[in-house]
Amino acid sequence: MKRLLYPVLLVFLPVFAFNCQKEVSYDTDLNPGGKTAAPVKATVQGRVIDENGQPASNVSIKAGGKTATTDSRGYFRIIKTSLDKNASVVIAEKTGYFKAYRTFQATEGANHVVIKLIKKTLAGSINSAAGGNVTLANGSKIALPAEAVVKAAGGTYTGSINIYAAYIDPTANDISQTIPGSLMADDKDGKRVTLSSYGMMAVELESSAGEKLQIATGKTATLTTPIPSSVLSSAPSTIALWYVDEQTGIWKEEGTATKTGNAYIGEVKHFSFWNCDVSASTVNLSMTLKNAQGVPLVNVAVRLSRSAGYWSSSYGYTDSMGKVSGLVPANEALLLEVLDDCVNAVFSQNIGPFTQNTNLGTVTVSAASSSILTIQGRLLNCSGAAVTDGYAIVNYGYSSMYVSTNSSGDFSLSILRCGSSPLTCDITGVDNIGQEQATVPGIVIVTPVTNSGNIVSCGTSAVQFFNYTLDGTNYSLSSLIPLDSIQGSSFPSGSATYTSLNGRNLISNKTISLYFNSVTIAPGTYNLSGIMSQNLMSGPLLTPSTITLTSFPASSGGFYEGNFTGNFKDTINPAPIHTISGSFRVRRN
Repeated sequence: MKRLLYPVLLVFLPVFAFNCQKEVSYDTDLNPGGKTAAPVKATVQGRVIDENGQPASNVSIKAGGKTATTDSRGYFRIIKTSLDKNASVVIAEKTGYFKAYRTFQATEGANHVVIKLIKKTLAGSINSAAGGNVTLANGSKIALPAEAVVKAAGGTYTGSINIYAAYIDPTANDISQTIPGSLMADDKDGKRVTLSSYGMMAVELESSAGEKLQIATGKTATLTTPIPSSVLSSAPSTIALWYVDEQTGIWKEEGTATKTGNAYIGEVKHFSFWNCDVSASTVNLSMTLKNAQGVPLVNVAVRLSRSAGYWSSSYGYTDSMGKVSGLVPANEALLLEVLDDCVNAVFSQNIGPFTQNTNLGTVTVSAASSSILTIQGRLLNCSGAAVTDGYAIVNYGYSSMYVSTNSSGDFSLSILRCGSSPLTCDITGVDNIGQEQATVPGIVIVTPVTNSGNIVSCGTSAVQFFNYTLDGTNYSLSSLIPLDSIQGSSFPSGSATYTSLNGRNLISNKTISLYFNSVTIAPGTYNLSGIMSQNLMSGPLLTPSTITLTSFPASSGGFYEGNFTGNFKDTINPAPIHTISGSFRVRRN
């Protein structure tokens, strides 16, 4: 059995289809939509918020086959993962919430997403033998016939059925954050389309013991989905039903619903997210957003709306280069809006209609100077010369933004902000050639331009390495070697902190990953909880298996330093006992 070990390293979406980590073994699905794949190795990052708009920590994230967990800011970042320029998906899971999906078209830059979790609320309970229905406060209804439910894992079920449900209003202000997937869909003929929604629901069934339940084969449930009053007059008499593919986050057409009063009523064969939608043919639209000075707008929200008549607005976020691309309705005049952090439109422009795939090139966003914040500076090396091969890490609010230097050592990025945005940022300058770095904390934000001045990327070595011996054979990974990738992360895990340290050569199978939990973030000796190296993955570790940190960074940019020793059996071939030991220096991501 072949096992691939990849350490975790870190966009319209049609909702405009536009545009801390734990490493796992995986098989990559480059083409979640079933269409022609366009693979790209890229970064995906973002933030997850709860139903109150507050940062959601300890959320499990999966993208491109790799995993991460959000930190205390709700932030995650996965680098060099396998994405698709046509259809990529981020999946977010947290106990007490419905599973969340975000689909998007990946770019080569650092792709950005924002996900708002939907609370998993008990709508009511019915008896499986008798059947019945439950009704939400807004009139949404789920009706189950008698003896219509089985265990999702297999087997019959009798007893109480707990029905968890939530209505999703497609006209709500936060729909860009709450929508499952996006409005990217495949119709019954397999054609990729974009959707306009007239109402969505999330439904899950569980036994009284918490077992997952599903509708039995040959049975159906009836969903009553209210139509928002603002679009009731344009709602067709019959509409297609669509469900979310739980592997890809893409909507799939299955069945129809009929307009009855102010709601759609239709039958479904299984539970997931369900959506009442009109579909439209699409073209691909791309653009790059920059300010008047030509600086890319990074991680900025974009909204596209139909200029005439109702069509669900589409949303997306620019990447680290200001790029965004995705599917939009063909042959439709559209209104392009750029939004600040408070979801206020600070710029608008009429575009389209488009009859074919189109790249608008650069769109210059002219907005109030108080809305566009530019952060810039210059990196110098230890000799005072410009860092021409390096980058700045700008930590601002919930985001960590990476921007490369130019031939003069200058860096610059622009973002949109509103009155509630943070007042300071931290910047770490990294010199790739000299392998030195430095962090300047608490830089005061000044609009429209915050100039950090010269940041001397010197004083702290930027070299990262793993030197280790596995079963008597010596291995080495180093940031000085272009094909070696090294990173580390820590994030809350219950009452403890979970840390993973990872190294990998991008061509060979030379890999190492170390995992451990700690009550505090402080130097000391901790028990390892997992080891992966070469093609070996540990089961329960044997003693002694410890890691000693002489340096335990409290924030991004600092370094984990220390040594380790371990004894373990491989999960696939458990006969021999493997021994491993070594030392490391790894930057916290």
